[in-house]
Amino acid sequence: MRDSFLMYTANMDQISLLTMEQRGVLFTAIMCYAAGRPLPDMDGMTQMAFCFIKAQLDRDNEKYQKTVEARREAGKLGGRPKGNGSTEKQEEAKKANGFSKKQEEAKKHDNDNVYVNDNDTVKDKNYCVRFEQIWKAYPRKKEKAAAYKAYKARLSNGFSEDELETAVKRYAEECKRLRRDKQYIKHAATFLGPNTPFEDYLKGETDGPVAGNDSPDTGRAGKTYNDDSLGGVGAEFEGF
Repeated sequence: MRDSFLMYTANMDQISLLTMEQRGVLFTAIMCYAAGRPLPDMDGMTQMAFCFIKAQLDRDNEKYQKTVEARREAGKLGGRPKGNGSTEKQEEAKKANGFSKKQEEAKKHDNDNVYVNDNDTVKDKNYCVRFEQIWKAYPRKKEKAAAYKAYKARLSNGFSEDELETAVKRYAEECKRLRRDKQYIKHAATFLGPNTPFEDYLKGETDGPVAGNDSPDTGRAGKTYNDDSLGGVGAEFEGF
């Protein structure tokens, strides 16, 4: 017999019919039986309840012995039997894991050893002072490392720091003026990206892109329709 056993709540119906004294005798009988010791004297009711519990103990013990025997046989054979083709599957799994490691290494190089989480916490990366000013002005703080890459790339393309900062500030003012929801504000990496949407905010002398003005573009850079460009027509027109 093993040194432990299970008790089941299914036996509660029989136990509830016993007095507290009978229950004590029943518990003692169960412990003695599990330990292989002589049983105490029991009256008819207690002995009937014990018979139900004893049958369950015997079933559990038989199941336990079968498990022990199966493990003993498996140990003689050197462990759990391997299925057909298991070696090939293990080799394929190793190759797959190796490929994943290579991908992970490549990803680390692509990130230039920069770790970015949702709070834009960046390690092992020093940003220049001018970019920090631009980042502070940008209306949506997201993916700072990617934004810095785009910033450096645009400088390499010939754009000046003044131009990038001007475009960012104008875009920020437009977002504030239009009360634009944050979900509709471009990420800084997109705004400063290779498609250069920031160039729209470098046209003319307005705070936003020419295409975004309330008046249509006349075709002349930095100019929009107004009373002067219409030759005073606006002042004389009295309506329909």
